[in-house]
Amino acid sequence: MDQPVEAVGREASGASRPRRAAAGERPVPSGWRERGEVRSLYLLAAFLVCAYAFPFLIGIWYGNVRADAAWFGYLSTVVFSGFLQGGVYAMFAVGLTMIFGVMRIINAAHGEMVMMGAYLTWVSFFFLGVDPLLSLIFTVPITFLFGMLLQRVLLNAVVGQPELTGLLVTFGLGLTMIYVAELIFTTDFRTIPYAPRTVQITDTIAVGQNKLISFVMALIISVSVYIFLRVSRLGKAIRATALNAEVAMVCGINVGRIYLITTGIAVALAVAGGALVSIQFGFNPETGIIYTLQAFAIVVLGGRGNYVGAFIGGFMLAILESLVSLMIPNGTAMVELAAYGLLIFVLLIRPSGLMGAKEA
Repeated sequence: MDQPVEAVGREASGASRPRRAAAGERPVPSGWRERGEVRSLYLLAAFLVCAYAFPFLIGIWYGNVRADAAWFGYLSTVVFSGFLQGGVYAMFAVGLTMIFGVMRIINAAHGEMVMMGAYLTWVSFFFLGVDPLLSLIFTVPITFLFGMLLQRVLLNAVVGQPELTGLLVTFGLGLTMIYVAELIFTTDFRTIPYAPRTVQITDTIAVGQNKLISFVMALIISVSVYIFLRVSRLGKAIRATALNAEVAMVCGINVGRIYLITTGIAVALAVAGGALVSIQFGFNPETGIIYTLQAFAIVVLGGRGNYVGAFIGGFMLAILESLVSLMIPNGTAMVELAAYGLLIFVLLIRPSGLMGAKEA
């Protein structure tokens, strides 16, 4: 799923070969295409520098930026907290990029699966008395099977169809999940009181214990999935299917089984992300929409279908949101705008993202 593997797959499938010019069309030299790729990467880097500088400029305008040790300590705490949150963002965004990378399906219900994980953790904690982290032992396998069922019943019908078809189907699935959650749990916000104490990292940086625990768990899960994809035989089959399903089928890989397993892993990652989010923030059935937006922004920034790119994008988005919430007045309500802006401008400047493959 990472870029070196994608390059090999494109070579094998012939997708990276220069496109033949149509009759009467002047062929575009490959050097021009490569310079265009480099230029778009520089433009994206310049945009990201401006995006991270913009909250500071607004903060200076409103007098929220101060040149003293106390303020810099507070800034360090906010940035470090955003970094920790980025690990959780990256983990559940990886599920979205896996489904797109393997099946070319844009899962618009991914945030609702995060919301489902939050409610499963809440039920386990308040009704069964199970620790939120220990509940993952039960919820992850169950939702893995749910993801396989979802692939068999719903998503398998849109594999190979235009991307808009899968987007509309999963959008309807997401709305259904929201209305079912509202019917069962109402629209009230729920919270899980877990590890509320503060951990002093340095003299100036202090973060919530629940944030630190969530980051460590997200990092363990993300690295484990990455190692599984890189080392295991099944993981290599998933990567081969992502590169070229037809060639993988010719090589003896059961592509249908790979689709089932991929969807199961993606849903399980989203549910695990919901569990880690639920011990930090309040949630209700409609918070899944926010997580869908964040996952899309992360995947577009890092590169569609790229595991490492999604991981990097998660950290970058979370830190940007932290700066916006600190510098801009009423910044907490502006973090969604930051995700929207990041999504739109990255698509305009470099649709393939930071680590995405070049379009053939």
